[in-house]
Amino acid sequence: MRFRATVATLTALLALAACGPGPEPTSDASATTSATASATAGPGGVVEHRIAVDGGRFIDTDAGDASWTPRGVNYVRVVGGRDRVFAPGVWDTARVDADFASLAADGYNAVRMFLDGCNLGPDCIAEADAPGLNAAYLDNIATATHLASDHGLVLLLTSNDLPDGGPYRTISARDDGSDFPGYRNSDFLTASGHEAMARYWDDLMQGLADAGADFSSVWAWSILNEHWLFEEQPPLSLTSGEVTTATGTYDMADAASKRAMVIDGTRAMIADVRTEILAHDPEALVTMGFFVPNFPTLVNPSRTWYSDTAPLVDSSDLDFFDFHAYFGEGTPVTTYTANFGVTDAKPTVMGEYGGFVHDYFDADTVALDAQRWMAASCPLGWDGWLYWGYERLPLDDATWSFTDASGRLQDALAPVTWTDPCTVNLVDPNLAHGARVFASAELPEHPASAAVDGDFSTRWRSGASAPQWIQVDVGSGTPIGAIELVVEQWPAGHTVHQVEVINAVERREVHRFEGDTADGDVLHVDFPEPLTGVVSVRVTTIESPSWVSWYEVRVLAAD
Repeated sequence: MRFRATVATLTALLALAACGPGPEPTSDASATTSATASATAGPGGVVEHRIAVDGGRFIDTDAGDASWTPRGVNYVRVVGGRDRVFAPGVWDTARVDADFASLAADGYNAVRMFLDGCNLGPDCIAEADAPGLNAAYLDNIATATHLASDHGLVLLLTSNDLPDGGPYRTISARDDGSDFPGYRNSDFLTASGHEAMARYWDDLMQGLADAGADFSSVWAWSILNEHWLFEEQPPLSLTSGEVTTATGTYDMADAASKRAMVIDGTRAMIADVRTEILAHDPEALVTMGFFVPNFPTLVNPSRTWYSDTAPLVDSSDLDFFDFHAYFGEGTPVTTYTANFGVTDAKPTVMGEYGGFVHDYFDADTVALDAQRWMAASCPLGWDGWLYWGYERLPLDDATWSFTDASGRLQDALAPVTWTDPCTVNLVDPNLAHGARVFASAELPEHPASAAVDGDFSTRWRSGASAPQWIQVDVGSGTPIGAIELVVEQWPAGHTVHQVEVINAVERREVHRFEGDTADGDVLHVDFPEPLTGVVSVRVTTIESPSWVSWYEVRVLAAD
């Protein structure tokens, strides 16, 4: 996902929170076998998972090994800035059950949830200095697996990070030194970091088995929500000398050697954690989530989190890949695909995609772009999609959610009505989107076309005071039901805007906005009797305390 969204997401999912102690971790092999058998109820104590991978594709073993396409959503509940959906003080069985039922009724088949978004404190998965994990917290994860099974859903359960509670950070820090500052770089490149990751997953799988989790409803276990390292910290920041990691010694003056250090370390970490997962759930699928790499095409010049995935797609122990790609940010899906290194060798899931509130004005436009995004990704090798997210998060960088606008987005993307995600079945309600546009004046860097590009982060600026006008050609075949204007204005103050429609014989005023306005306001007028035969819409700003400018001019078709 893009850097700005990642910061917001990690604020909610990575930061410390309040959680509680759990049982002592066990290394007794007989206890593990017995607990796994009771948790999964599979023949011989081995669970039979419904979803498998065969020949580079997902198959549904309950449907005669038919191809299976994951279509679902990320399910996160942020309370106090952290994802506490499983926290004993927040968990609501009836609410989750109802939400799962709603998703299943709409044909969705997969839900992605975070195992440890709340990772430290008396109501989370671990507590400082406690020897194990919070049993009450794990009980709620186990309940979620049974609810998913009840509704025919499968869960993609991901760890967000190595918990700060329990013994795991102490273990990882053993190999910290001048070449490794600790968090992330040490976790993924040192032997002690790999040991800590493996120990955590061993405790986690054992704890869930003890809690009676239904492993058969788990589509896959995801080692990490998003894998990345700090590019501006050692050893990645070093430009000379040699560094010894868990997988060998590497020359920091050699870019190829430095890249190999990261890839070798990541492959080894994946292998170590996978071994622990399969010791408890032998038939499980294992995956991991990733940011988009900043090469070969530079996606975000300011980002300092390093990710490299193409060599892992070529060779790693992951059964499939979970790549995150958000639309509406100016980076085409073709660039995401190339930077990730997507191939047909193994399935690739878009485990996070979505439209940000600051980029879109309404759920209908988000739904249309989501359909376009998914359809465009189909021929590029993507095999499934999980929208971010089910409910609006209280974050600065929130996305439009399934629960916004009375569920318009959930309905629009529902597999029961949109059966083929490789096509688009929605029609753009905004007749002005991408239309031919003229203006009385424009600045070179803020042309009139920016007011009809569907992007609320761009704008038309006349570069002059009122009066100024902008005119959009909308054809004459579709009746107009409403007009919306998204204000860019500084300073705030009294404005007068005249809205006129033009047809083959006349130009006439249909509305006038007059009053105090400020940057970001939306001026909206509905027409009870749709306007017909309109060729163009002209908006003339007669009075304004600022230069005349609009983020967007929207001409909405009548329902």
